[in-house]
Amino acid sequence: MIFCKMKTKRIFLLAVFSAAFACLSQAQNKDHYSEWIVASEMQRTPHPYNLNFSMWGAQWSYQVGIELDAMLDVYLTYKNEKVLTYLKEYPAKMVSTKGAINGYNLSEYNLDNVRPAHFLLRYYLNFPADKEKTALNTLFSQLEKQPRTTNGVWWHKAIYANQVWLDGVFMGMPFYTLAAPILKPGKETDYYDDAVDQMTTTDLKTYDAATDLWKHAWSEAKIFWADDVTGQSQHTWGRALGWYAMALVEVLDALPESYSRREEIVKVFQHVMASVVKYQDETSGVWYDVLDVDDPRNYLEATCSSMFTYCLLKGVRMGYLDASYQKAGINAYRGLVKEFVKENTNGTISLTKCCEVSGLGPENKPNRDGSFEYYMSEPVRDNDPKGIGPFVWASLEMEALGYDKNNLDEDLTTNLRSMGQSPSANDREGGAWYDLNGRKLSGDNLPSRTLQRGIVIHNGRKEYR
Repeated sequence: MIFCKMKTKRIFLLAVFSAAFACLSQAQNKDHYSEWIVASEMQRTPHPYNLNFSMWGAQWSYQVGIELDAMLDVYLTYKNEKVLTYLKEYPAKMVSTKGAINGYNLSEYNLDNVRPAHFLLRYYLNFPADKEKTALNTLFSQLEKQPRTTNGVWWHKAIYANQVWLDGVFMGMPFYTLAAPILKPGKETDYYDDAVDQMTTTDLKTYDAATDLWKHAWSEAKIFWADDVTGQSQHTWGRALGWYAMALVEVLDALPESYSRREEIVKVFQHVMASVVKYQDETSGVWYDVLDVDDPRNYLEATCSSMFTYCLLKGVRMGYLDASYQKAGINAYRGLVKEFVKENTNGTISLTKCCEVSGLGPENKPNRDGSFEYYMSEPVRDNDPKGIGPFVWASLEMEALGYDKNNLDEDLTTNLRSMGQSPSANDREGGAWYDLNGRKLSGDNLPSRTLQRGIVIHNGRKEYR
């Protein structure tokens, strides 16, 4: 009798686990790395507010914001309702019915705490609600009041007085420019001008001509980690430059084509990516944690490598970079998969070798001095959201080019060229559409549904515009 009960229990548990695994398998498209890693993250972390490895419950966090931003793009591209359900839980948990943000304190003037607003704004544009708009106005008001250096650039945080970090440009500027016409209609050009002024000033203050790279940060006031003459930190941390590169891309997404100063940001982006390619590791195709140091202790790092890969691929697609950069981007993505992506026994995948954190100061943390030794002392972990988000974006760019897990080592650019157009072309060739084999489409064969990333689906086929 006892044996029968135990056997019945084992059969029941086996059925439960089998059903759960089947459900997971249905949620994962293992051909697309973007969908696969999102499904993996949803399994690892059932609630989105814990994506930053939080042990203390729900947190308003830039780490969560960047990953959910990327997940939103996966939803918009592939329309998986499970992803949408997951996304909705964050604003439901973090923003009250009156628009108050759980755990947010404006008086800290912390640019990191503005970054989730970029996701929240894009979520709001797809699923409008008054409470989200109230929260967005609060976050925008922080940027309007954010303390600045004497040359007009935001401090990174109130506790980092007179300091400008490349990280902070990404945390604040994309939301600032994207939100301006929505929250401040009729005044958006003033905000665009302010953003361009701040980003070009940051470019001048952090750029190091000796290495053709940008230092992690610049301090207007004397601080222990800053050079006495230039005010710059000692080294170029890969992720800091990755933040800056992605900020430039996202600001360009927000600035209208008709905006007169848009080209200033394009030129800075072109300079950054030209330098990034110089520092790409020839063997692996990816990048080291500290870009300007040749030392055996340095290591290939997943978050900055994902950021640079995404920026290269999107830069070509959007026409900011010429087609010669596409090869570097494709090689970099192949390197991401080979160096950092690990398939787990439970059917999920992980992004490995992510630097957990690196910063500068404050005064009561003198070990954070910007030295190479300091950067090497910080921990490395798997599945950091600061890497997952950019990896998802890089994957979506590759998928838009027709690449997936099964053909990653093939050369699809020949097929794209056979269409008579670049894969990054913004306009249809002669007003016509072509499939992957170069066949001209017309009439009933025209694409029925346009997706993001420049692809359309018709009768189950990927086609490019």
